[in-house]
Amino acid sequence: MTISSEQRTAAVIALIVASFAVIQLLFWTLPSVFEPWNAQTVDQFFMLRSAVKSLRPAYDSTIVHIDISDHSFDELENSYLSRSQYARAVQNLAEMKTALQIWDFIFPAKTNRAEDSTFVACVTNAGNAYFGLGFDIASQPPGSQPTARAPRVSAYLAGTTWNIRVDGDGDNLPRARQAKTTFLELAAASRGLGFLNVDFDQDGVYRRSHLLFRYGDRYYPSLAFRVACDYLGVSPDRVILRPGRTVTLIGAHRPGESPHDVVIPLDRSGTMLVNYIGPLRTSDNTPSMLHYDFADVLKASDDRTELEMWKDILTGKIAVVSEVATGASDFGPVPTDNQFPLSGVHSNTLNTILTENFLREAGWFELLVIELVLLLALALSALNFSARNFSISSVLLILGYLILALAGFLYAKIVFNVLRPIVELAFASFVVVAYRYVTEQKAREVLRRSFEAYFPPAVARRLMLNPSLVTDGGQKKVITIMFTDIKSFTTYSAALSPDEIRKLLNEYFEAMVEILFKYEGTVDKFIGDGLMVFFGDPEPQSDHALRCVRAAIEMQQKCRELKDRWEREKKFPLMVRIGINTGSVVVGNMGYARRLSYTALGAEVNLAQRLEANAPAEGILISESTYELVKDSIKTHSCEVIRVKGFDTPINVYEIQLAEYIAEGKTSANV
Repeated sequence: MTISSEQRTAAVIALIVASFAVIQLLFWTLPSVFEPWNAQTVDQFFMLRSAVKSLRPAYDSTIVHIDISDHSFDELENSYLSRSQYARAVQNLAEMKTALQIWDFIFPAKTNRAEDSTFVACVTNAGNAYFGLGFDIASQPPGSQPTARAPRVSAYLAGTTWNIRVDGDGDNLPRARQAKTTFLELAAASRGLGFLNVDFDQDGVYRRSHLLFRYGDRYYPSLAFRVACDYLGVSPDRVILRPGRTVTLIGAHRPGESPHDVVIPLDRSGTMLVNYIGPLRTSDNTPSMLHYDFADVLKASDDRTELEMWKDILTGKIAVVSEVATGASDFGPVPTDNQFPLSGVHSNTLNTILTENFLREAGWFELLVIELVLLLALALSALNFSARNFSISSVLLILGYLILALAGFLYAKIVFNVLRPIVELAFASFVVVAYRYVTEQKAREVLRRSFEAYFPPAVARRLMLNPSLVTDGGQKKVITIMFTDIKSFTTYSAALSPDEIRKLLNEYFEAMVEILFKYEGTVDKFIGDGLMVFFGDPEPQSDHALRCVRAAIEMQQKCRELKDRWEREKKFPLMVRIGINTGSVVVGNMGYARRLSYTALGAEVNLAQRLEANAPAEGILISESTYELVKDSIKTHSCEVIRVKGFDTPINVYEIQLAEYIAEGKTSANV
């Protein structure tokens, strides 16, 4: 039948629209599969940007790291730090005129009364130190109140929450419950606490930062957000939260600069995308942020000249103090580094806010417009180009969108969904090319014959619609394999002419294959007078073992009918042995480029063949793995264990009670 130009145009457009719709549906229904893939694609943009110095985001050198490293412990000749050493470091950083100190620690309990008192006193005198706390986060109904392990902790947290302005419904934000806090005397002496909770995405990568949690009817800030607001002179009443959209800092200003509003974009879950500067160390082994060693800061108080030198370095800085020594647990993957200290998440969050270098995820409407433009471009190329040129244009469209997404990330600070439009283009292109192959290149007949050589007609028709079910490479699957063989066929055939042998075998195989196709078995090959068949591939069959056994029973019933007729016609008594096994094998196209055979390979295939060789004439022998899958539906009896070549241990086998099925005249429908 000839397809008109109008029909071809309508079909191509319908295929492209359907392909886009299918991918949209897949991304919508399987976000746990596709969102990590997309995020990992965007991570490559981070990696590319961090590798090129001119493309890296601005680094506010106000933020510096004070690292408690292996070198620190070596210099201090100790494997841990005492509270008095922490106190001395706080005092030294204050004397070095740091603007703020961020301690990426929770000091949950007192240790030594004298040292704790010194620590509290030094923090009080410094007046610029912040410490951490950790919240348990859980879904709670609106209006529910958080709980605390101690009334004093609850009172402290309630007294330090923020009463911010909320424009919209904030009930969907994460709600803080119990908290693990720095001990209260130290917390009260500090300039404030902030939560250190950092959530990773589904693939375990830290890409986002919560700025605020709901705490009762008010809000609690993260450590980085609290420090940013204090440094920019923004009080809680000048923080405006628009849930799922933005957080605005009204009248924010750096020391000595004029005020302006800072608008921080948020995603649907209320988190900010962290615009990481780069890995911990770049390719030339230089750190992406300024790092100094804790031991050097601690020892500076022993030498007044050195203290003055450090004052020149750290005056006005925001010092982030954290442990990065070997064995520290606060490490994890970020887009630019697989082993990144999580204190760097806080410092990069702070840097993103202070530099106002925010990343924004493209909205659904923006992405929809882009996808519609790509759909239109693909449709026009499909209708106007040859198959070869259409394939080239599809690749160019994919590359064009990839370049657009990269440019948007690098220069517009917009994070597009990279994967979905590319998958849509690729899938739609594949569908159109497949359609052209089938209709314009007149290959339907070739495919049909190829598939019907292996599979039942019903399966072949489904494979024609989705040829990818049969892959070029091997796949490991659990299937059920059947081998059959005619007993003493060689002996009986010696008395027959070649033409008689051919006619008898053709009649026998035609009857057997008809039954096998009825149960949707895949005929692997004809081996002389024998057959190799498997069930459960290429299309999955949850009941492949039962299908196989039922087919075998019906085959033996049919063989008895043929036997009776052939004996009356003075041919030879047809008696067939059948062996069946279920197990994990490799299936796929095997061979070489010019001659491929879709087959199954593996020890379980060999076992099925051994079972056929040990089966009684006119009987069916099945393995224990097959028996376990059919025992509730098929009558069997246990046989003596057998030893077979290639298997070290004896094999438990079972025989189908064929006599009962045949005597009762049961058909395949009621087997």
